[in-house]
Parts: sequence; structure tokens; C-alpha cells
Amino acid sequence: MADESASAASAKEMDAWVLATLPRALAFATSLVDNSAVADDLVHDCYCRLLSKSEVYDLPRDGTKLLYRAITNACINYARKRRFLSLDALAEQSGTLVDRKAEDPCQIVIQREFTQDMESAMRQLTIPQRAALELKSLGHSLQEIAEALETTPTNAGVLVHRARQTLARVLQLDEEKFA
Repeated sequence: MADESASAASAKEMDAWVLATLPRALAFATSLVDNSAVADDLVHDCYCRLLSKSEVYDLPRDGTKLLYRAITNACINYARKRRFLSLDALAEQSGTLVDRKAEDPCQIVIQREFTQDMESAMRQLTIPQRAALELKSLGHSLQEIAEALETTPTNAGVLVHRARQTLARVLQLDEEKFA
């Protein structure tokens, strides 16, 4: 009877952890692979692997850094594999119906160009730099970024700094405005 209540409490704790970390994990993975369907699959696989080892790891305490590391590795593995065309990617490329009358056409063009430039600039970063910059933009400290990427806080700061420098150079922005 005590085992059942402990198991139920543990299941609730795992559910709470997943719900608390899922939005940022999906955003992080999407930023690394530039495809929300693939990112969703990668994050799902990472959660499954971590949850299957929940008796080994203390997920509520250490799970977030383990999750981000697993996502980073999964994205690196995905980037190295041969890419196939997916129907989800075609649907994303075709776009969705938007009421164009509600927006200023000049703003639409400027936003589209900026988005394309930013995506192109982000692709020029190494995956560790991109991961560090994304985690920083999500509000993580250098210590948390270092733990997620299995490096030192100093190196995490260097990765963020170099990523910002590269983006500034590629986008031809003044670094102080960009920081």
C-alpha cells in the first residue's frame, strides 16, 4: 500500500516536471533544428529516455540539465544524418492563411526579410553556440547553460559572446545594440 502511494506521488512529480519543462524544451529544440515537427519528435524521444531511467536520475532536481544535454545531442545527431523531405515540413513551408489586410504590407516584408536574415545567420553558428545563445535568450544563467552543455560557465559565456559577435557581423549590426 505504501509502495502504491509512493509510486503515485512519484508519477505526479514526474508529470509536474514534464509540464514545467516542456515549453522551453520544445522552443530550444526548434531553434536548433529549424523544424517544429522534428523538434517535437526529438524532445519526445529525450523525455522517453529520461523517464525510463527515472529510478537512476533525480529528474525533479537534475532533470532539466540532463534534458537540455539530451536535446543538444539529439539535435547534433539529427544534423549529421541525411535529411529527408517530410510532409510536415511541406505544410510549414506552405504557410497558413493570414488576413493580410490587417497588417501593413511594408511591415510584412520587413519582418519576412529580417526573419530570413536571422535564420541564415543562426545557421552559421555552431550547434554549441546556437544552444548557448538560445538558452541565454530563454533566461538561463551561464551556470545553467554550462551544466546543460557540460562545459564551464566561462566557456558558456564565450559561446554566447562568440554567437553574438557572429550574428552582429553577419547581420551587420552594431554589437552594443545587439547585446
